[in-house]
Parts: sequence; C-alpha cells; structure tokens
Amino acid sequence: MRHTLKRLRNRIVRLLTGIDVSSLNAIRTTSEEVKGATGKLEAQIGQLQEQVKQNSELIKSTLEVGQNAVEILSADRDNIQGLRHKLQAVRETKEYAAVFNDKNPLITVRIATYNRPKELAEVAIASVLRQTYQNFEIIVVGDHSSDETGEAIQKIGDKRIRYVNFQSRNLYPEDPQNRWRVAGSPGMNLGAYLAKGQWIAPLDDDDEFTPDHLEKLLKQALATKSEMAYGALIQKNVVNGEEHTIWSSPPEISKFSFQGAMYMKLLNFFEYDEQSWVVREPGDWNLCRRMRLAGVKMAAIKDIVGTMYFTPYTHKKGK
Repeated sequence: MRHTLKRLRNRIVRLLTGIDVSSLNAIRTTSEEVKGATGKLEAQIGQLQEQVKQNSELIKSTLEVGQNAVEILSADRDNIQGLRHKLQAVRETKEYAAVFNDKNPLITVRIATYNRPKELAEVAIASVLRQTYQNFEIIVVGDHSSDETGEAIQKIGDKRIRYVNFQSRNLYPEDPQNRWRVAGSPGMNLGAYLAKGQWIAPLDDDDEFTPDHLEKLLKQALATKSEMAYGALIQKNVVNGEEHTIWSSPPEISKFSFQGAMYMKLLNFFEYDEQSWVVREPGDWNLCRRMRLAGVKMAAIKDIVGTMYFTPYTHKKGK
C-alpha cells in the first residue's frame, strides 16, 4: 500500500511539475557519492603533496651533501696553503727579480697534441712562426701520436721546435665530458717542465695566436710586474660557426683560457690537475682558479690575442 501511494505521489508531482522525483533521488544519491569521492581525492592529493615536499627536502639535502663533498675534495686537492708558501719562496729569489729586468727573454710556446698533424703544422705552429716577437722556442708533446705528427714537424724545418712523444697513450675517463676536462693535461705538464724560456705561452694544437700575441703579453707582464698576463680570445664553434669573445677581469670560469695567457716559468709548481674531472672542473679553469687563490699577480688586456676553434665534447671522438 505504501509503495502504491509513493508511486501515485511521484506521478502527481510529475504531472504537475514535469519533474521525476525518483530521478531527483538518484541525483541526490549520486551527488553525495561524488562529494564523498571528492573528499577522498582531496585527502590523497594532500598526502601526495606532503610526500613531494618530503622528497624535495631529501633531494635538496642530498645535493647539499654532494656539493659539500666536492668542495672538501677540491680543497684537499688544491693545497692552496702549500702553493702560497712556494709562491712566496719563488718571489724571494734572485731569478724572480731578474725576469722583470730582461726585455728580450726566451718564451716557450707549449703545445700538447694528439694525431692532428695538419692543424698542428698549418694552424698552431704557423701562427707562432708569424709572431712579431721572434725570441721563442716551441715544445710539442705528443700523447703517443702517430708518425705523421713528427713528420709534419720535421717538414717545417725550424730548429726552434722540439718534439717529444709519450711512449704510450695516457689514460683518460670514459665519460666524454670528463675526458674533455682533462684531455692533454699530461702533455701540458711535461711541456711546461721541459721549457727553457723564462715565460710559457700555452697553445692547443688546433688553435692560433694573433701575430702580436707574444709581444703584447710580454709587454703587459713586464710593465705591470705581473706573474701572468692574458688577453681576450675569439672562440669559434667549428660545428655551428658561432663566435664569441672569451675575456673577464679577474678571470672567471668559461671566460678565461690559457690559450690567451703567458706566465712565468718559475711558476711551474702550478701544474694541471690531471684528474680535475673529479671536482667537475676543466683543467684550464682548475689551474687558473688555484693560481688566483694562491695570489698569483695577474694583468689583463682586452686586446684579442688568439682564436680558439672550439669543438663541443659531444662531437669529439677518441680525443
């Protein structure tokens, strides 16, 4: 009887209003279900947000620990205090004072190379031979280079060029970026060690000096009594052709390269860290940074003194 009355009531309401009461009840029930589901969803979202926050804090903490570990490792490898003591000892020698009195010193151009005889002879060495300042020697160190390298140097026929070649290839990291950071550093260290000049001018085997490179940097170093002088470089990306200028004063990472510098031979105790990749630094910057921290006197000029033909490490093979 009650169900009959309910159906009659719904029929009357539908006739008078056009609204199906049973549908309203269904909608009401669905609305309550949606409300309940929404509440559960909001609670789940809140839990996820809390988890994201906790994970973000954990990631941040982990990165901070990693960075601190790198800084501790870097400080240990740098040995800045020891370098400062050596630098001070050098400054107190007669040889140090004599460097600034010699207006026509022998300059050693140091080149590390690996199987690029054409670029070495026609770009790098050729640019040195064109210098306005001619009292130089060139030391080329091969990283177990092929016979073509020695043959290319011999063809030049200049007695100021010396060539030494490692008997075996130096070992470098497998990771391309880490290899790029330190490739050639053993040859750079050996070349500086073998230098007979009072000043060392580093050069890569595929880069070149401007004709007045040595003259300008020597003049700046002597005039300011600086232990290192450097200028600006044009960096040309050989893959896409883009060019930009490398220079900053004081030196900054990515804005300095030893290709544009000349430093005293007496600073030879500053060596390339052949494993600078462990502190995530390119060898050039790692060496420059340690020189700065130790207090090496540096003088900069804004003149362009060379060109770097830059190949991204992602495009290098077997270097």
